[in-house]
Amino acid sequence: MLNGPTSAETVAERLGAWASALRLEDVPAPARRIAERCFVDLLAVIIGGVDQEPAKLARTISLDEHGTGPATLLGDGRRITATGAAFANGVAAHVLDFDDTCYAGITHGTAVIGPAVLAAAEHIAADGETLLAAFIAGSECAYGLGKATGNSVYFGGWWGTTVYGAIGAAAGAARALGLNANETANAIAIATLGTGGMVSGLGTDAKPLTCGVAAAAGLRAALLAKAGANGPIGVIEGNRGFAEVFNAGVFDADQLDLLGETYSLVDPGVFVKPYPSCSATHAALEAVATLVEEHGLNAADVSQVVCRVPELVDISLVYDNPETWQQGQFSLPYTIGSMLTDGDFGVPHLNNEALGRNDIRAAMAKVEKRRDDDLTAKSQRGEIGPECAHAEITTTDGRSLELFNSVATGAPTKPMSDDQLDQKFLTLTEHA
Repeated sequence: MLNGPTSAETVAERLGAWASALRLEDVPAPARRIAERCFVDLLAVIIGGVDQEPAKLARTISLDEHGTGPATLLGDGRRITATGAAFANGVAAHVLDFDDTCYAGITHGTAVIGPAVLAAAEHIAADGETLLAAFIAGSECAYGLGKATGNSVYFGGWWGTTVYGAIGAAAGAARALGLNANETANAIAIATLGTGGMVSGLGTDAKPLTCGVAAAAGLRAALLAKAGANGPIGVIEGNRGFAEVFNAGVFDADQLDLLGETYSLVDPGVFVKPYPSCSATHAALEAVATLVEEHGLNAADVSQVVCRVPELVDISLVYDNPETWQQGQFSLPYTIGSMLTDGDFGVPHLNNEALGRNDIRAAMAKVEKRRDDDLTAKSQRGEIGPECAHAEITTTDGRSLELFNSVATGAPTKPMSDDQLDQKFLTLTEHA
């Protein structure tokens, strides 16, 4: 059921009013700084991803379908219509699975919202302050909805990136385009009516492709609203609407009262990844890396690695024996096997040649993932990180080495330093 006080305003109207009125000077410095870091990271992952096959396919399709326009195909330089750029840049942003994520709705928000607001800003030649305010507005709307529904939407099989992301993209693009409160509410309603996406796309080209589709859909909804189109304004909380379809009607409307008071960019915050793989791999990867470094181990010294993980990690890492590198990004055996053999898991491992290496395959066979009910219960109560891991390495000489990692570097409570973010940017641009 819907919780919180009733109001004559619908959810879309409340979001529209807040997003359209947001001024950059009203955003607290911590939230603004995080937004700036998210955008730096976005540019890095787009540039790093442009030469991957799904990103090249997306550019080809965009150039075939769209005419010349004011928006930039990042990493390419050609200019195209705004929705075409939002699509292609959204695909490139997510193709390496190196982009940030937020636990509010378990959403890769920046990869959807960022390309949409950037294209919208270029569409009207808006300035940088407008761009940043639009990105913050879109992010807060997306993550606010994620807080209102909770993470049960993800556990039910819906993919937050395309569910919440498309709505946030609409709100952010509307703010960039200068839409008023009513127009922004209609943009949100139009985007919500068409939203969707399932977690079953993990490890396939469809995952980054639908990220781009969601970015373009959000921007298109804003452009339609600007042209005078309207949507079902009660679509989020109404009969057979968003809350009912995606979350059995559960929707905590009190979360919307926090818009502009508690910024989701700060709480729960944004996870900026140090590894190009599902964030569910990160705590385990870091724990294994720490043990290997502290004890001077290599793959030949290790006979077994057992990682005990909570449910969220278990249901996200679905490939124990990946057949493609995309599947490998959702595989503890592959990511940890690479760490054991090469001392890292990085962009050089995002190809099928690396996946087929005999030494990595041998190391993969030593890695086991186990769901742990105690870790699940503690993580759900917020006592430990939602994607924590307990790693135990058994060495060939009989030692047992253990380490529990509640949160990995890059998590909101353990953020990457500016130097680490700079190095990630340089690594991705050098790769491109």
